[in-house]
Amino acid sequence: MTVSKILVVAESADGKVLTSTLELLTAARATGATVEAFVGGDASAVAAELGAFGASKVYATGDLGGALLGVPVASAIASMVGSGNAPDLILIAQTYDGRDIAGRLSVKLDKTVLTNGVGLAVDGDTVVVDHAVFGGTKIVKASFTGAGPHIVLIRPKSFAAESASGAAAAVESVSIGDAGSTDAAKVTERHVEERTGPKLDEAAV
Repeated sequence: MTVSKILVVAESADGKVLTSTLELLTAARATGATVEAFVGGDASAVAAELGAFGASKVYATGDLGGALLGVPVASAIASMVGSGNAPDLILIAQTYDGRDIAGRLSVKLDKTVLTNGVGLAVDGDTVVVDHAVFGGTKIVKASFTGAGPHIVLIRPKSFAAESASGAAAAVESVSIGDAGSTDAAKVTERHVEERTGPKLDEAAV
């Protein structure tokens, strides 16, 4: 299997793409594969930024109606794979939502997930993921042995986000499919904790 297409699951807040997603797009571009993005929700506000960082196309579910993000995103990506539009590699940031999406997607596709990655490389037909162990003093390399699509969770700040100055990505609507009983849970309210000063998760160092 060659890695010819990589799908990056994009996360955003207040109409701005999270830095962790931009880092994944940068890492995906380095493989030389076609890079696409997936947005759970409306992609109109983020398509330009995703395209600037290398996404040639953005798949979007549209309004989720308060559904938990992981449920429709995993269902929609699984439907894409089942219909023959399968990426070779799916990259997801190791965030709360990212871990939820990866877990659900792993079950739906019956595929292994490599988590907490800090590095990514493609060696011929093999996807190799670096993992930091023993407090970051050692790096362990892990690779997939089965068929794709391979699912990888990457720790934020593992790559530097670098723009490719690309054009706005084309947006394609996708159906969520049948999410089953898991679709019953809804987000009824969000609380954003007030904070001042720099955000550690956005700091360069």
